[in-house]
Amino acid sequence: MGKDRPRKMKILLVDDTELFLDLQKSYLNRSSFSVSTARSGTEALVAIRSDRPTLVLLDLLMPGMNGDEVCRKVKSDPLTNTIPIIMLSSTQDPELRERCFAAGCDDFVSKPLKRDELLDAIERTVVIAKRRFARIPTHLLANVIHDGKVRQLWIHTISRGGVFLEADPPPLVGAEMDITFFLPGIEQIINAKAKVKWQGTVREDSPSGVGCQFIQIDDPLADIIGNYVNEKLAAVGSLQGFA
Repeated sequence: MGKDRPRKMKILLVDDTELFLDLQKSYLNRSSFSVSTARSGTEALVAIRSDRPTLVLLDLLMPGMNGDEVCRKVKSDPLTNTIPIIMLSSTQDPELRERCFAAGCDDFVSKPLKRDELLDAIERTVVIAKRRFARIPTHLLANVIHDGKVRQLWIHTISRGGVFLEADPPPLVGAEMDITFFLPGIEQIINAKAKVKWQGTVREDSPSGVGCQFIQIDDPLADIIGNYVNEKLAAVGSLQGFA
């Protein structure tokens, strides 16, 4: 019997312009990629939910539904929120770029596209996505210090890598904060410094807030969180998370 062939990386290209789709296809014309396309945000959401691509390359400005809205819907759905998304745009407007990251995109590449830059972004984004931790739903109260102010916010999901905090108004993407909380049944205080990675919701019917990545936490505390999550997975099920 022959050796099993390695699975191809499934990439979904989303752009309303045929020329850009053809150009991106030519850049990705490699044996390690399986490429499909969508011409609108609506088509993209159907394809993402049915085909579960490894990665989505998503144009920002499209008629009907812009890319950041598509991204927010994907990242708000527990069934699809682990799929990495790279936003593509010819705009140099920093506010639009910030809007993309606020929607939860994993990277941003400017048009006109350069093949090496695009391939580097794909490799970087997929590698980071594979390193993400399993997360579980929870309901924990945390003390959060941000901009010199102390707030009590609810943690709605938790992983070894971070948390989702219910927050209104939400801190800006890139904001750093100190978080302190207890885990049920564990007396150890968890202290960590976290950075806001995106704004949105865990589900469409859940409160809005921010997905935060731990950027400074003692290894023993991270291990406590990881063990806690692993113990709960059998009961609550695993959601591969953004945190």
